[in-house]
Amino acid sequence: MKHVVISGYYGFNNTGDEAVLSAMLSAMREQASKKDKEIVFTVLSAQPDVTASRHHVCAVGRTDLLNIIRTLLKCDMFISGGGGLLQDTTGLRLSVAYYLGLVLLALLFGKPAVLYAHGIGPVTGPLNRLLVRLIANRATLITVRDTGSLEELARMGVSRPPVSLTADPAFLLTATAAEDVPFAACLSDKKPVIAVAVRAWKGQGRYLEEIAIAADTLAEELNACLVLIPMYYSEDLPVTQELQGMLHNDAVILEEENMTPAELLSIFGRLDLVLAVRLHALIFAAAAGVPMVGIGYDPKVNAFMSRLGLLPAGDTSEVTAPVIIRQALERWHQRDSVRQSLLQRRDGLRAEAEQAAAIVIETLFESGEKP
Repeated sequence: MKHVVISGYYGFNNTGDEAVLSAMLSAMREQASKKDKEIVFTVLSAQPDVTASRHHVCAVGRTDLLNIIRTLLKCDMFISGGGGLLQDTTGLRLSVAYYLGLVLLALLFGKPAVLYAHGIGPVTGPLNRLLVRLIANRATLITVRDTGSLEELARMGVSRPPVSLTADPAFLLTATAAEDVPFAACLSDKKPVIAVAVRAWKGQGRYLEEIAIAADTLAEELNACLVLIPMYYSEDLPVTQELQGMLHNDAVILEEENMTPAELLSIFGRLDLVLAVRLHALIFAAAAGVPMVGIGYDPKVNAFMSRLGLLPAGDTSEVTAPVIIRQALERWHQRDSVRQSLLQRRDGLRAEAEQAAAIVIETLFESGEKP
């Protein structure tokens, strides 16, 4: 039996990151079972008890250095990922130092270190870029979820470990039927359902106004219901409520804070159109084959839309209601072909995500079996 430690943005009730963790664990367990092998996982989490219960893993506090050291000393592999961990544009801009510091600690203890399904950047600070080059070059294996991340690693001089393109692990998530659908009346009336997922960001007042105008127009033109989905509940609920106050049409806020990613994915399967700033709202829409309009706040949104063969509506600093409306109506009127294209691309992205898990498991068991 092997012991793997996983570090990421876990235990914060961010649906996207919890979906990534759930899918990663499931995929690696499945790949290990194909080899008749077993793995025990320890996840570094902001809420260890919650993470342990929800994902059936061991968990330690993500800032509990003593326990982290003890855990790393007895593990067989350290995994950093997935998600946009190596960036310095949000929070206290300490993400690069924190996540690479853990990678370095694992390497100092002689453990294989894998960067799994990362979205790299933006990394703007010279010191942070140096840290990426010095530490990522010593990783055992790196997989990234978009070509922009490949290019950014190359620009920072990361060239020694094998680096390959994969897909976000959330594409491997399997939907689980949610108990309550807040827009059940709309489904009974056979009305289309348009979902909107936003997040707080600089200049949000302006871009929220544009999204509100677009959502109202689309609701009227398509005789549709509006549902607002806070993907990262505690962070997104205030801005979601702000958007609700700007709308002239009624809109339901999905207020199930403890809904699992698999249950939320099933909700996305009942939608007809998605307007989203949040990356994983777009990923869930693509996984369900739902036409979408993406609004970029970060290069990862544009990179993901590119992988789907779709143009974003613009970024939060410049997006306008007419562009959102035009794209939404085009994709609505071509929804059958858009759905078919999305499902085909989803299958390809799933295959990439499965292959990434297989490579990690191969590396894990090979590293301990060489003479």
